[in-house]
Amino acid sequence: MIKIFLALAILGAGTAGFLTARRSANRLQREASATRESWIVQTQALADAQSERARLAERIRELKQNLRQAEAAGNQKGVWSVLETNRTGDLAPDLREHLLEELGFNWNSSEAFIVVSKETLREIQMIPIRKGKLTDSAAAALALTPQERSQVEAAAQHMRADLKDWVSSHLKRNEPTDDVVAHYSLPGDPAMYQSISSNFNAAVLEAVGPQRTELITPSAGFWIWNVCGGGPDLIIKRYEVGNEQRLGIPSGGTNWTDLSSRPYFPRAFLPIFPSGWADVAEREGFELPKESQEK
Repeated sequence: MIKIFLALAILGAGTAGFLTARRSANRLQREASATRESWIVQTQALADAQSERARLAERIRELKQNLRQAEAAGNQKGVWSVLETNRTGDLAPDLREHLLEELGFNWNSSEAFIVVSKETLREIQMIPIRKGKLTDSAAAALALTPQERSQVEAAAQHMRADLKDWVSSHLKRNEPTDDVVAHYSLPGDPAMYQSISSNFNAAVLEAVGPQRTELITPSAGFWIWNVCGGGPDLIIKRYEVGNEQRLGIPSGGTNWTDLSSRPYFPRAFLPIFPSGWADVAEREGFELPKESQEK
């Protein structure tokens, strides 16, 4: 009886060991299969990378050869130097034009587009904002998204509101006397200029970054200074030419510029008189002379 129990125990232990070994073998087989598949994938990726590296090496060799040929041409030395250092801004205008032409970026390469450098945009000194709105051409040239354009225009509108508030509170009206029919003055306020400029510049910088801010803010800064920087008074006076009385503004010494010629309206007063001379005439109750036909 004992022998029978002993035999059964040995048989049970053997069976359990066999099953355990079998499970281990199956697990090892699966792991080996997964490792093999991973190795195949990695081997293929390595082969692809080596092929791409060889292709790029050949392309680099071709480019270097082309560049050496360009360097050999006497008038291409400047281009060679710039391409090596990636400083296209150092190119002389004629070489820059030649480089763009070689790359296919010339006037005839597209019916709708022309490629120019950022440096060129800076030199154009465009006025991107008019009456608180970005011009369509400026928005396109600066590649502004609708959201960026909206942010810049919101900053411009805020700037205009600040200027109008300041002018409203500082504008001095002098009562008409003798031949003077209108006389307004504004003090200079450099601190206000700095404050409004800083706020506008910061808002534009947050919206479009430093490079495009440099292209947008200068003209606005000039506008703000024209308002807050102080300048000549706005004076309209009656004066005589022969037996005829006319309305004019001072133009140096005893000279007057006739209002019929629609002279330049002082920017400082535009926040209060957006329509210029017509608004002043309406406010002061005189008739603006008809516009002269002489240009």
